[in-house]
Amino acid sequence: MSSGKLKPAMKAAAVLCVCACLFSGARYMEWLEEDSSPWGNLARFLYGPDTRKEMRRLQTVKEISPGIPLITALCYHEVRPDRRDDCMNVDPEIFRRHIREFRKAGYTFINVDDLRLYKAGSKQLPEKAVLISFDDGYADNYDYAYPILREEQVPATFFVVSDKIGSENRMTADELREMQAGGMAIGSHTVHHENLAGMTGEEIDFEMRESKESLEKILGNPVCAVAYPGGKTNGAVLDKVKKYYDVAFVASVSPETKQTMYTLQRYGVFKWNEHIESIFKNR
Repeated sequence: MSSGKLKPAMKAAAVLCVCACLFSGARYMEWLEEDSSPWGNLARFLYGPDTRKEMRRLQTVKEISPGIPLITALCYHEVRPDRRDDCMNVDPEIFRRHIREFRKAGYTFINVDDLRLYKAGSKQLPEKAVLISFDDGYADNYDYAYPILREEQVPATFFVVSDKIGSENRMTADELREMQAGGMAIGSHTVHHENLAGMTGEEIDFEMRESKESLEKILGNPVCAVAYPGGKTNGAVLDKVKKYYDVAFVASVSPETKQTMYTLQRYGVFKWNEHIESIFKNR
């Protein structure tokens, strides 16, 4: 072949490369957001920013957090078959598949009570530990997620907004007691689910203390864990949380903040990134 000519196949490949470059970046992500097919869902999972961030976290957490247990902590919100347009909702059968994929990959399920005992030095955690948690206390957690957890014999942790207990679309006090009796752990998601990092010290103290006391009155047992609303915290919040809880969860950590028992990171599971099995199977 002469140096001045390209074969048709090579020309086609060159055109495809140019098109791929033109289609990259923001335009590519716009297409992904509009594509509701299984391929679009898979592409969003593979190339989405949350996946890249989680992979970086798993690679660095041992270096930035010596002595802190390397667990996979998942954060769900709603689990129900009605998909609609709610990005926080995960289909129940997909949720069941997550559980089975983790089990197949050799993971052991834990809850916040296990972390409390680990912190106290009275229990060792398995090498491959996964913690399933739910935020906000939605009613479908009891209707759909809890039966699956019972069938699969998996403990989980439910972080509840105490001021919303028994209100529309939220779990009741009786349901929380039933789930606790069934092996689930109940944690605090504060009283009003507001940004703690923007509050005064007195307001932070109220949100931490009042939520814990309300839940303990309902459950008849100590509440050892809290999930910060929106995953946000700061120095003032950390000073207060240590007065009332043994462990606490954030949305993300960095080499600057480090991961501690009061800044444990969770991976948010939503409708658009629910195909997460391969991240954790190969961590």
